Amino acid sequence: MEQKQAEEIGRIIERFDFQKVHDYMILTNWKWFDTAPTQEDLRRTATRLLVEAAMDPQDVVSMGTGGFRVYKLPWGLELVSAMTRGGTF
Repeated sequence: MEQKQAEEIGRIIERFDFQKVHDYMILTNWKWFDTAPTQEDLRRTATRLLVEAAMDPQDVVSMGTGGFRVYKLPWGLELVSAMTRGGTF
């Protein structure tokens, strides 16, 4: 992984509101493997997803787990917490 990508991941993790995500998960009883994740669990999972996306050789990547979605686009990385979703599929 390039130094620029590592710094970008650090900034994303630093600025992301994991407390808000954790509070929502507790409020809605959202669990991972029968237990609510800690904020540190959330940080580790988000970091892992961001690193995996950054290291993927494709220019455009979308991946997620546990309510997180990560996008790698030609202009940078993005971390999203998907608290609700609608669709026809």
